[in-house]
Amino acid sequence: MNHNLGANIRVYRKNKGFTQEELANLLGVTPQAVSRWESEAGLPDIGLIIPMAQILGVTTDALFGYDKMNQDEAVTNGILEYVKGLHDEGDRWGSSLKICEYLSGESTKNPTNYRIQIEFVQQIAHLSMLVDLEGFLKEEPQRYQKLYEDGIQKGIQVIRYCNDHQLIDKAHYALAWIYIHKQDYDNAREHINVLPSLASNRVKESINMELTFFEKGFEEMKDVIVENSKILFGVFCKHLCMISENYAYFGEKEEALRICKWGEQLVDIYAQNERFMDTAVYYEFGKKIALYKMVAYSRAGEKEKADEIYRGYLDKIKQKANLSEEEYEKIVYFLDCQKKGL
Repeated sequence: MNHNLGANIRVYRKNKGFTQEELANLLGVTPQAVSRWESEAGLPDIGLIIPMAQILGVTTDALFGYDKMNQDEAVTNGILEYVKGLHDEGDRWGSSLKICEYLSGESTKNPTNYRIQIEFVQQIAHLSMLVDLEGFLKEEPQRYQKLYEDGIQKGIQVIRYCNDHQLIDKAHYALAWIYIHKQDYDNAREHINVLPSLASNRVKESINMELTFFEKGFEEMKDVIVENSKILFGVFCKHLCMISENYAYFGEKEEALRICKWGEQLVDIYAQNERFMDTAVYYEFGKKIALYKMVAYSRAGEKEKADEIYRGYLDKIKQKANLSEEEYEKIVYFLDCQKKGL
């Protein structure tokens, strides 16, 4: 972004859906004053800069057009790589706590880096699951309570000040999970209710696909179809995983196995058109479904059948999957760690 203050005010005003008159009323100035700022015929009083940035949901740096994207990208990538190195399936509790405490500090040091804020809030959501369902930190409630409060506060800041709708949705989603695991269902519902719903059947990917057709023709549209199909494949796999996981942990064995098999069949049909699916998502789905089958058998006391599923899945991907040795070992390590807890 350039350093054109007037143009930046206009862009951020429109992003918020304000007219010039509405922004003027909020700032206690005339609409003509806002018009002059946006046309570069005048500059706002220095005392209005911070209130205006707050109203528009941006930082003062963003308002003045100081582009820190390259710097932020380098910082973000470094932090996320470090987080990846802290993750250990063999020590889920310990690594989760380390990640949350590390990100608490980094998100505080980088208050306008919303990707880091979101990563922190999402990790707190994961920690809340370990605390609620597995009894982690039950002897140190003040330790996770402090992290919860920090995560909730930073999630709300993202919702309030970030202009990226995807990050805002991620904040609502993660906060909903935190509140669910805190048994604060009213607050959870408030965040869930503002998320986009499949029920509307009015998603931007579909209409954007048609926009591409009318604007650029069918050949250009085909690329959008492929990209949209990959997005749908990811949503589809995630939904089937969530269903299978709940049946595996809380349902009857036979019903859980039927659900897992049904999910596998649907995904395999979708994956027959390789252009329309993401290979990494496909193998992640298969790994998790194998785990849920193991869970179903283990809960029924059939450890040998769980081991059979484990060996069969590893044999299958070793023979048929185009995985590197490193990728294969990661899957083995994941399943080994989960198997120990069954």
